[in-house]
Amino acid sequence: MAFLPRALPLLLLAVVCIQLSGVLADGRDRCWCLKSLKKRVPREEIEEFSIFPRRSKCDTVEIILTLKPVNKSTEVLQRCLSPETKQGNNLQTCWNNKNTNNTPTFKISNCFGKP
Repeated sequence: MAFLPRALPLLLLAVVCIQLSGVLADGRDRCWCLKSLKKRVPREEIEEFSIFPRRSKCDTVEIILTLKPVNKSTEVLQRCLSPETKQGNNLQTCWNNKNTNNTPTFKISNCFGKP
């Protein structure tokens, strides 16, 4: 009987740790793009892009564009592009064919050369 009072706090701690690990893991799987652009972004405005495949908590492919700074600004602007657009399809094709090192971001110039 003396074992039960000592084991109960350890059991509760284990349950809390398991719950916390689930919460932390959910953050990486959720969708980042709540709204995606349906129109083309001029490629001279795009610095690089990332493509995230479907995940357990996000059932769509996400394309995140990092835009070039405007007027020597240091602010980094990112926009989501719909993967169903023609530009989205072209970027996915480039990503699949040329991103052989599986880098998290890919320069737009690697796909289409310098504009």
